[in-house]
Amino acid sequence: MQELGQITPLERAPAAAERVANQLLELIRSGNLKAGDVLPSENDLARALQVSRPVVREALRGLSIMGVVESRQGGRCYVTSLEVSRLLAPLQFVIALDESNVNALYEARLIIEVGLIRLGAALVDDATLARLREMVTAGYGLTKDPVGFRVLDLEFHEQIMTIAGNPFMEVVARSLYQLGMEYRRVASETPGVLDRSAAEHEAIVEALATRDPEAAAAAMQAHLSSINRTTYDAMHRVGTEKTRRRDGAPAAF
Repeated sequence: MQELGQITPLERAPAAAERVANQLLELIRSGNLKAGDVLPSENDLARALQVSRPVVREALRGLSIMGVVESRQGGRCYVTSLEVSRLLAPLQFVIALDESNVNALYEARLIIEVGLIRLGAALVDDATLARLREMVTAGYGLTKDPVGFRVLDLEFHEQIMTIAGNPFMEVVARSLYQLGMEYRRVASETPGVLDRSAAEHEAIVEALATRDPEAAAAAMQAHLSSINRTTYDAMHRVGTEKTRRRDGAPAAF
């Protein structure tokens, strides 16, 4: 029998459906297809791309799972709103499965959000500081309202993300913020967490007001470190409750 050990495996060529999906993604990236646009029919796509309808259908199914396209009544396929929260839903699922990803998320947010505030500290204007102080005051009034505080928290962080004027880092920061939201919801309902967050928001704004990049960065790092701890604790709490329910034990209140 001939030995095959010296044969180098051929590089796998992308499957036809993968090529179709990449072609459609490129049309979206280039602006030829925009959020809300209706896609050509499966027949038209198959003809244009010279593939079969099943190949097109498989590609569209994959893009649907990614949150890029959706089917609506009548069977036509549309480009979605392409909102960050929708596109990151599959990653949210990964984080929910593996708590070690929480630390990786913390490190990523540390690099991006601390970097943004360090860049933006010298650029922040008085109007933005006034708006941030209003949010700090509102935050103290929402410490018993987790839903309201979470809405305010998003606005607070998004405002800070814009100060540096770097749209690329801002998009990444917004994306990272959305990840792990399920567990931050649980964390926000833990007594004392929102009081601490409100105080940390105030410390961030006061550090920004000094226009000192390192002071602002240190305040943001302290806040993100606190978020990481409470998110990790929430994950353990959710896991414990799931185990109790699975084993038939009474839930802890």
